[in-house]
Amino acid sequence: MNALIFLGGEKPSLNLAQHVARDSDLIIAADSGYHAAMDNDVIPQILTGDFDSIGVKGIEGPFKVFPAPEQNATDFEKSLRHLPEDAACLQILGGTGLRSDHFLTNLLIAAGLPKALPVVFHDDTQSLYRVTRDCSFKRELAPGTTISLIPFSKCKRVTSEGLRWNLQDAEMGPSSQLGQSNMVVNPNVRISIKSGYLYVVVNHPINGQ
Repeated sequence: MNALIFLGGEKPSLNLAQHVARDSDLIIAADSGYHAAMDNDVIPQILTGDFDSIGVKGIEGPFKVFPAPEQNATDFEKSLRHLPEDAACLQILGGTGLRSDHFLTNLLIAAGLPKALPVVFHDDTQSLYRVTRDCSFKRELAPGTTISLIPFSKCKRVTSEGLRWNLQDAEMGPSSQLGQSNMVVNPNVRISIKSGYLYVVVNHPINGQ
């Protein structure tokens, strides 16, 4: 099952929202992520959050509403409670942009998800793919695409293929090697690590997807 969560950050374009939604079996909207979904003609199956941004009075639709007013968890964390155990992939729209504290917190929350689960944040300028020991990065990308490897922990034995500056069993981390602004030279890009987690940031052309 492929899952999609709409959050309240940078609102995706109609093209992006519908493109990701078409491949999703379960769509969850968290608080103001509801507007990001509905404004793009995407109807979620689940609406949750503390609703401090939108309220729930007058909201009706073919979805289940799960109010979660407690303040010891973010709306992203509350939406993850509805993620099925058999989820094959999780994509997030509205998880980037606007407030940097929300954006960084979203990345940290996603880091704690099961290591084998593919997790991707999308907006109209970039996609961020979480890479773990059990979930490597394998995609075909156009040569010339700008790509960055951003470690959020100490990462060991980082190996890449298809980039101008490839890595072989490298150690990366906040206090060691980083990987900003590399470039695709071979369309078959592969990135793997043996421990830790990092995000592969793929920059899209200026006109989006």
